[in-house]
Amino acid sequence: MTSKAIHFLGVEKSCAFDQESSVLEVALKNGIEIPHSCGAMGSCTTCRVIVEQSKAPLPARNELEQDLADMRGFSENERLSCQLEPQDGLVLRIPKQAL
Repeated sequence: MTSKAIHFLGVEKSCAFDQESSVLEVALKNGIEIPHSCGAMGSCTTCRVIVEQSKAPLPARNELEQDLADMRGFSENERLSCQLEPQDGLVLRIPKQAL
C-alpha cells in the first residue's frame, strides 16, 4: 500500500498521513509547528498555509473558512490548515511570520 504524503516547504519535510482530519493535525503529528492560537477551531487564521502545488483540485472551503478568507482577503491558494483536509501530493508553505 502506497502511503499518502504532504510536503512542507521551508522545513523540507514530507509527512505521511492516514486518518488525520486536517493538514494541521498532520503537521503537528510530525513535529512541524504551525501556530494555532484558537486551538484549531478555525477562528484565528494563525494556521494559514499557502498551497504551492496540488495533484487534485482543492476541496471547497467550508462556511467558517470561507467567511474568514473573505474577511482577510485570502487568495485561492491561502488556506487554514485546521480546516483543510489532507490530500496526497499537497505541497505547502508556512508563511515566514508563522515560523
